[in-house]
Amino acid sequence: MAKVRTFSLQRYVEEALRRAEYDKDENGIVIAKVPDASGFFAQGDSVEEARENLKEVIEGNVLLALQLRLELPPLKGIDIEERDVQTKSAQA
Repeated sequence: MAKVRTFSLQRYVEEALRRAEYDKDENGIVIAKVPDASGFFAQGDSVEEARENLKEVIEGNVLLALQLRLELPPLKGIDIEERDVQTKSAQA
């Protein structure tokens, strides 16, 4: 048996982006971050660029967390279900 997590990556990313906050630093660079989501931050020359970069960071971090079996930052309204599935090696 193996544990799998099921959820919509697209909905997760959209919800994270909806929560994102944007600020300019002293050099005019836009910093985008998702509060309470460690590692969900990026920057860009404009809000649009920072948002696109943030989207890529979120997707990459989620995929890496899934590969490494790490917890994902919880987002209200996004249910991440965990269930047991039979693996081929367990069936043999």
